[in-house]
Amino acid sequence: MIRLNRSAHAIRPATVADCDELSEIHVDSFSRGWSDAEFESLLVQPGTHALIAHRRGVFRRESAAGFILYRMVADEAEVLTIAVARASRRRGVGRMLLEEALRHAYREGAERIYLEVEDTNRAAIALYRRAEFEETGRRAGYYSGGRTTPGSALVMLRQLR
Repeated sequence: MIRLNRSAHAIRPATVADCDELSEIHVDSFSRGWSDAEFESLLVQPGTHALIAHRRGVFRRESAAGFILYRMVADEAEVLTIAVARASRRRGVGRMLLEEALRHAYREGAERIYLEVEDTNRAAIALYRRAEFEETGRRAGYYSGGRTTPGSALVMLRQLR
């Protein structure tokens, strides 16, 4: 596995101006990708946050390596989606984004954070388990995405306090 060179990546809050990059990465990562307009409608909601990681280029502009979108309500947080650009996968970008989101949720007073992940997404499940998320439930038929047999979601939880 190629290790992430943290100095080669920068994480910053994503804004509505980043919706095209978020959408591009999401469409390439999931069978039902979200549009620019869907990201914009989420980012303007109170309590919704996004972080974007960029690869720093020496001779070219920075390019998006991945992002995480999460929301906070009272003392709970929920990861809505996380995606990494194909060229940046298996380099620790997803882990770096998740860790930063967990730190932010903790600083903002969240006691726990939830997420749902397709039960066949082994790489994501391994990432979440390494980050101390535990399976708390299952939702059969949660992911349809135009398939003949909808996929199930694992509901996972991490206690922050």
